[in-house]
Amino acid sequence: MPLPAETPRPLPDTPLGAMTSFDLSTATGMALLRRFDAQLRRIGDAEAQRAAVRSLSCRAPLSSRATGLLVLPGGALALRREETVLVCDPASACAAAGPAVAALRKQLAAAPLHSVVHADPGLLMCAGLPSAEMVQAVTLVEPAALLSALWPQTADWRGPALLRWGQEGAVAWEMVPAPAPLALGASVVGEPLTEGEALPRDLWDAPTGDDRYQLLSTGLSAYLDELLSNEVSDLLRFELADHWTDGEESLASLLADGLGLLPSCFAIPASQPAGLAALQDWPRAAAAIATAGAPMALLGLAPQDWPSGWRLEARQAFLRLIRQAVPAEAAALLAEGMAAPLPLTQIGADRAARRAETALAVLLPLPATPLDLLLLGQRVAQGCGGPVQLAAPAWGLWHRCDPQGRAEAGNGGWYSPGGGLEELEETL
Repeated sequence: MPLPAETPRPLPDTPLGAMTSFDLSTATGMALLRRFDAQLRRIGDAEAQRAAVRSLSCRAPLSSRATGLLVLPGGALALRREETVLVCDPASACAAAGPAVAALRKQLAAAPLHSVVHADPGLLMCAGLPSAEMVQAVTLVEPAALLSALWPQTADWRGPALLRWGQEGAVAWEMVPAPAPLALGASVVGEPLTEGEALPRDLWDAPTGDDRYQLLSTGLSAYLDELLSNEVSDLLRFELADHWTDGEESLASLLADGLGLLPSCFAIPASQPAGLAALQDWPRAAAAIATAGAPMALLGLAPQDWPSGWRLEARQAFLRLIRQAVPAEAAALLAEGMAAPLPLTQIGADRAARRAETALAVLLPLPATPLDLLLLGQRVAQGCGGPVQLAAPAWGLWHRCDPQGRAEAGNGGWYSPGGGLEELEETL
């Protein structure tokens, strides 16, 4: 790992013997690194030098380049305050939809809050709540207890809350101290938001791990230049930068994966909420949800997810399992060739499923929580024997559930199914 253990690890073949962990935020740690550097240069073999540097675990201070509300590569937000970086904890997700969201907006209307919206020029920070018409918008709520009338558990949250607005819905996460490696990465590549000044997409639009890796690699290399240029030799500085940025186990690579696990608030284009690009497989279903008059969810089968064959048995099992799980009179089947959704109670829904040659979707009432929808998707996928996609525009949720795990994808990890930041910390 490129970050330190609590105590030095014994490794006698390095320049300082057992000393392989240095805290570079202290004068002692920096002095030990300089001593390591002096002995490193006495090693005549380049490969031995590289191996010695690769054994190092250096805890570095946070970069001083930015404070306040930061946008991270990929669209997640962080809050930097002095030597603490706060990020959203996925395990804390709270969700609401329908009339409760209107009541929440009314309750927060007079509070001294700040919001961030995605407009054509880029990301804009403004005072107060965003317009209800904004497709991509979040509000920093401090203290989080302002949300306790809707979500009682927020009264016990230690930090502020980040409230993400959706299509007739909202999701809130507690902002908690980031694991040390993630805090360093956020301080290095996070772009600060200032009121009245748009932040262009080029500075934060990094939807894939490779995109995030490139930004982190460049940022960490520049940071090490700034931190160490007057402290150690070019040899050690270059080797340490390579150690942090080269390979799948490098700090840059691990952080690129870690940032992808944080709830993302913004994506390109501004008219399409983060995490819902998959609805392009069901354009008519997406339009039906938008005009339904009440928040709806989607469960769907897509032929491209079934390379072994678009099987009739799977489509029949799909309908049967959903009928067993939700009130059938409240759900409707929609195939892309149909003029209008068919009530799931009608025999016509079975005929449509048998004839379907393209994507097949069921629109159903939004469950109580995102986790309920994710669990339903997993059950239906298990029963069908293959991938099932789900989406909830009100919460910005899309996920592909796959009982074999090979085609699993989406942003379900943002909505409480796992260990949250504790799980993320174990991977860094």
